[in-house]
Amino acid sequence: MRAVESVLKQTWQNLELIIVDDASDDRTESLLADIKSEVPVKIVRNSKPLGAAASRNIALNHANGPFVAGLDDDDLWMPERIELLMSAFKDGYSAVCSYDIMDYGERKLTWKKKNLITFDDLLYYNQAGNQVLTKKEYILTIGGYDEDLPSAQDYDLWIRLAQKFGPIKTVKKALQSVTMNENRESISTSGNKSAGYKTCFEKHKEKMNKKQIAYQEYRLKLAEGETAGWLELFRSTPLQLYKKEITRKLLL
Repeated sequence: MRAVESVLKQTWQNLELIIVDDASDDRTESLLADIKSEVPVKIVRNSKPLGAAASRNIALNHANGPFVAGLDDDDLWMPERIELLMSAFKDGYSAVCSYDIMDYGERKLTWKKKNLITFDDLLYYNQAGNQVLTKKEYILTIGGYDEDLPSAQDYDLWIRLAQKFGPIKTVKKALQSVTMNENRESISTSGNKSAGYKTCFEKHKEKMNKKQIAYQEYRLKLAEGETAGWLELFRSTPLQLYKKEITRKLLL
């Protein structure tokens, strides 16, 4: 419910909240029924679990406004998130994102992203994060979330958005808190995560150059639990990403 509350506390007033309950078997349904808000709230319950991509497409189809922004059930928005993302959106951008607070429980890190995340940037890895603000029309034009992907549906969508409509703009302020607990249960983390990223990689591989492919293969190896030495890091990582990967390797 904290995720819902963070939406209802937004400083941007012209909102509607669409909640997709992916056939939960806990107290979610009864808790959602008790929501009291001046913001229009629509609750859609799936009769059986459909997964993240299908649930997001269902939410998209119920949205009445021209702009949409997603939120996973274990993440939080800062009060100014929608107001600042809407202010930053301009023609020529496919979407807008922000810095994220990555919440590991005992420690929190701020993910500071590039000012403009291009299609070329995204072919290295998902540099936009798990959620953006964009136009509903843009997502519908490129076919929505890919329901054949068990994970990485967001990454796949950002690639297609940037290719069709331009770069993703970053607001240089932490406006979202993302839960990084590996044991969390949500429709965005169910299934085989590495398998989804591998499928996403294969889907877009023909668009990538040799450096992008090498870096993707390096990251996939890590996602599948394999070890990679410093030499492999050096050979596979582009110079502009080398500092980032060294930092990540040291943190691990």
